[in-house]
Amino acid sequence: MRPARRPTSPRRWVLPCGSAAWVVGLAGGCAPAPAPTVQLDDSAVAEVFRTLHTPLYGVYDLGPDRDGIHDLLSASFVGEALTHEYVEHYTTLFRMVEDETSIQIQRVDYETVAVLDRGPEGVRVDADWSVGGVVTHQGHKHPRVNRYRAVYTLSPTPEGLRITDTHMRNLERVRSLLSAGDAWTIDDLPKSGGGFMDPLDLLEAGVLDDIEAAEAEAAARDADARGPDVPPVAPEATP
Repeated sequence: MRPARRPTSPRRWVLPCGSAAWVVGLAGGCAPAPAPTVQLDDSAVAEVFRTLHTPLYGVYDLGPDRDGIHDLLSASFVGEALTHEYVEHYTTLFRMVEDETSIQIQRVDYETVAVLDRGPEGVRVDADWSVGGVVTHQGHKHPRVNRYRAVYTLSPTPEGLRITDTHMRNLERVRSLLSAGDAWTIDDLPKSGGGFMDPLDLLEAGVLDDIEAAEAEAAARDADARGPDVPPVAPEATP
């Protein structure tokens, strides 16, 4: 006859997430285990989100590298969200190669990252951010700054919080750069100046060189349209 088993006490695990942690409790016995809950405060959740989100823009440095794209995205996404992001990014990068287009990300700035609510699936955050970069298409460079707003769900996993759902709310181009001598025209920047690229950013990306070359080409076309300069004919002297 086997001895009776001792009742087991509830078990607790502390799962690391950067410098913070959350606690997952599992009840013993036959009762269903409660869903894991995120015990981080709002500011820590916002910091974790930025840590997961910012590196995603490194995907544009990879090209259509299947393994590289999956490895990068899997550090931030899991489940169906990972599948969706992988298909979307791989398709985009493949088409960019066909179109002779590349993107060089210069800045990622967050206007706000706010916790909306917490539930059985994790914690939802509302993020508002801007991305500044340079799009190169068939050798021509164009500075761009886009502003985004989306709701993300972050859920506990054995590896830490990961993004499990995304709902895009808004996307707009918020800034245009126009050369006018030494001045820059800036339209509709976020309050934080998010995504703004100063002249050093543009110089590093080669945009200023492209502008100077374009202005030189335009001047040459204007000169060709006018034709050769003909010196004025002096009037004949009257006897």
